[in-house]
Amino acid sequence: MIRAVIGGRSRVHSEALAAALSRGRRVQVLATASHPQEVLALLGEVMPDVVLVDFARSEAVKIVADIRRRTPNVKVVAITLGESEAEVIQLAEAGVAGYLLPDGSLDDLVIAIESAVRGELYCPPRVSFTLLRRLGALAASLRDDEEKATHSPLRALTGREREILHLVDDGMTNKGIAGRLVIELATVKNHVHNILKKLHVHRRIDASAWYRRGGFHLKLEPQKYSPGRVEAKAPPRESR
Repeated sequence: MIRAVIGGRSRVHSEALAAALSRGRRVQVLATASHPQEVLALLGEVMPDVVLVDFARSEAVKIVADIRRRTPNVKVVAITLGESEAEVIQLAEAGVAGYLLPDGSLDDLVIAIESAVRGELYCPPRVSFTLLRRLGALAASLRDDEEKATHSPLRALTGREREILHLVDDGMTNKGIAGRLVIELATVKNHVHNILKKLHVHRRIDASAWYRRGGFHLKLEPQKYSPGRVEAKAPPRESR
């Protein structure tokens, strides 16, 4: 039998729901609470499989997040009086494992509880549509970010140029970069010139702005180097 705790704004409603669930002999209600803090206190005394939450949206979102943070193995099913997109998304982000809307029946609630305990999400079709629409919007946003990164001038930089750009962003001078990478100062100046040219900017601070804007997406981490590594130099020309 599934062990449950019910937390709701109305003690009368919570106790009536507990009595109704107990008659079905599929869910055992261990306790009821009329305040979010009471729910959290109960979790330290009993070991439920699921918590039913029936609070106003702001309280419901917070209590769901608190329960999931304190007891990750306990599932939470929200009995919500609203079905707005904002409420559905906020509860999902908080970690809810099931929904029951105002027109849901007691059988629907039992199914939501049993599904949550199995690690499955049960929710009405309207909620499913809202979640899928949100997922589609997030996927579209990620695609836009990837396309922007793909066409970024940062892609034109070589590995060494990205490494130097990282050090430029750290505020290092050309001389400091040369000492850090154990290469000639003239070589650093040449790399910095190429970086500015490829990014279509004229100042180091503008190149740094490009790095900060695109570095996260491209994972422009500095290359590992060893103190003894020296860049190859072109052989001197023979004098005639």
